[in-house]
Amino acid sequence: MKTLAKIDYRVIEGVMILMGSLEKVINVNNGGGVHEKKLKFSEKLFATILDGTGTFHLQVIQLFLLFFYTDVMKISPAYVAGLFLISRIIDALMAPAFGIIIDKVTTPWGKYKPWVILMGLGTGVFGWLTYTVPDLGPNERVVYATVTYVIYSLFLSIASAPSNALRPAITKNINDRLSMGQIAYFVVMVGALLSQIAVQPTYKALGGGDDAKGFSLVMGIMAIIAIIVSVFQFYSIKERYVIQKGQSEKGPTLKEMSLAVFTNKTAIIVYLFVLGINLGNGIRSGASIYYFKYYFGNESLLAIVGLVSIVPTMIGVALSSKITKKMGIKKNLMIGMIFNIVGTAAALFLPPSAIGEVLYMILAAITSLFVGLSTPAQGTMLPAAMDYTEWKTKMNVNGFMASFQGFLQTFATALSGAITAGFLALIGYESGVEQSNETLLGLRILMSIVPAIAILLTLSVWWFDLTEEKQALITKELEERRFNPEYDDMIDN
Repeated sequence: MKTLAKIDYRVIEGVMILMGSLEKVINVNNGGGVHEKKLKFSEKLFATILDGTGTFHLQVIQLFLLFFYTDVMKISPAYVAGLFLISRIIDALMAPAFGIIIDKVTTPWGKYKPWVILMGLGTGVFGWLTYTVPDLGPNERVVYATVTYVIYSLFLSIASAPSNALRPAITKNINDRLSMGQIAYFVVMVGALLSQIAVQPTYKALGGGDDAKGFSLVMGIMAIIAIIVSVFQFYSIKERYVIQKGQSEKGPTLKEMSLAVFTNKTAIIVYLFVLGINLGNGIRSGASIYYFKYYFGNESLLAIVGLVSIVPTMIGVALSSKITKKMGIKKNLMIGMIFNIVGTAAALFLPPSAIGEVLYMILAAITSLFVGLSTPAQGTMLPAAMDYTEWKTKMNVNGFMASFQGFLQTFATALSGAITAGFLALIGYESGVEQSNETLLGLRILMSIVPAIAILLTLSVWWFDLTEEKQALITKELEERRFNPEYDDMIDN
């Protein structure tokens, strides 16, 4: 097939007019077809809501699970670090296999939607089980914690695969995708803020002094919410751009999928970005409760900082669509990540005083504004890479691509937890006692320099060259392939 730059679309459209099929041509400026109606808000919301619930669970893991295991379940930090890493090995084996299943299987209820519903339910239920302390002996508790966390982590690792694969199947319209990116970030923000602001006071209040009971009740509520969400997802989401059974006799092999994805520069850039942002945020989130409690001597800062970040984040997200359209996706992401790196690293220089607390909140507010401006644009990167892969290879491997991104997200979560736990052991942290000056210095480095280094990976977006115009042209050709099976031969000839 010739490259996009060599295709004269005016000629193609003229041919389509003669064939009586002009209605099948896509409006490049809008990035969608004339057959495609604007998505309802409810469909956008329930197609992206797992971003919010998933973020809540990941944030609760980053903020509280290490603390829950060490201080509530009385499991050693060294074992927890090993558990986090071992679970990633299991996820690394299972996530691509799950992606292959998604790509090869079409159920009577849809290709991606049933998996989205199942993943949300599994995450909610095993999240509750993970944060429930059974009446068992010390060794039995360790076994229980290991089994429940491994399954919980697996659901989190594979949950984003059908969710991300679903979006290109819902719409090809770039404006709708940007809108979904905004909605996704709002639900992500809600999930993150609930975990940062609401979880700690809620489990304290519900537990009445029993943290184990409080954690179990909070996560039980989230499991009930997952059940309610699944019902709305079933009735509101509609898949429109999926190759139905019978159109392809045999799906691509694992080798073909791997070659299609891992020789694709755009996919590699997306994965580096996802790894960097999740690893950096995970380390910072995991260290924050220790940093606020022992460096500033103010554990309540965890909730206060979350509150301070709300307004600038909302302002950033609200303005993100206009900013992205004005300066482009890549430039917006670059600026947001530079502010994220600098704001994170600057925490190293804050004094352990009231002034330091105020300065930290100012840094958090500024960083939140620019991250809010850029984050919705992140949601357009993977769908663009999926479309590019399909355009280039003629294979739809959305499930495989999304499952690998999901693996990277949970891998980053567990790796950040392992790094945090290992770093705490390295600097001599001891639970519930006054920390030495060396340990406090280590906490400052863990909260600033270490996550900033991880976030540097996001600057790989500089080489992401799928501009909005190129995405629209790719979308147009993909639509033509679906409507006209002979389209590729017509172009090549």
